[in-house]
This record gives sequence, structure tokens and C-alpha cells, in this order.
Amino acid sequence: MFTEKEIQTAKDNGWVIVTGASDDLMEFEGALRDEGGCFDGGQVWFSKESVYNGEDDKEDFPNCIEALWCDKASKDEDGNVIPWTYKTDIPHETFMVYEDGEPYCCGIVFSVNDLQ
Repeated sequence: MFTEKEIQTAKDNGWVIVTGASDDLMEFEGALRDEGGCFDGGQVWFSKESVYNGEDDKEDFPNCIEALWCDKASKDEDGNVIPWTYKTDIPHETFMVYEDGEPYCCGIVFSVNDLQ
């Protein structure tokens, strides 16, 4: 989805890029490279270094992003449902990802400095 140069630019600037993959993953690129499971939507908890995998102490993962899968309220400017959208209290910006001309994801970008 992103070139290595774009990912390196995000990493160098302390930015984290979040997008959906398939119907079950939240991908983190840039200053944090990891992925979290969210089949049909759900919450992914993470720290500045990694995503909670269910085995570690959850208290070490204070940040959360909720993935919404095919939320009927999440539409692009043409009224098409966006398969992947996100909710979080982390300050962020959004961007659209299209696949074959159709909306695929409303991704987010945030600074690792805004994480707990």
C-alpha cells in the first residue's frame, strides 16, 4: 500500500499510519510496525512499541483504536460504505484508500508522541 520510502518518512517523523487489511487486520506502519486482529471490527490495544497479543499484561498497552467494519454511517463523498474506518481518542488525521476505484479504508495517521 505504501512504498518503503513513505514508510521510512513516517518512521523518521514519528508518525504511525493505520490501515485495514483483508477483513481481519489493523496494520501499523511507520514509527510502529505491527498488526492487530480485528475480524469484522473490534478494539486493538497497543503501546508505543507493540500491539497487545493477548499474552502480555494488558495494562502495558494503554492506547486503543476501534476498527469499524462496514459501518453504515461511514460513507465516502459518493455515498459508498467504507469497509474499514476507525475511532480513537488519539489526535489524528485521516486519509482515504481506494482499491479498484472503490473505497477500501479511511486510514489514520498520528504521532507516536501522542501515545501513552
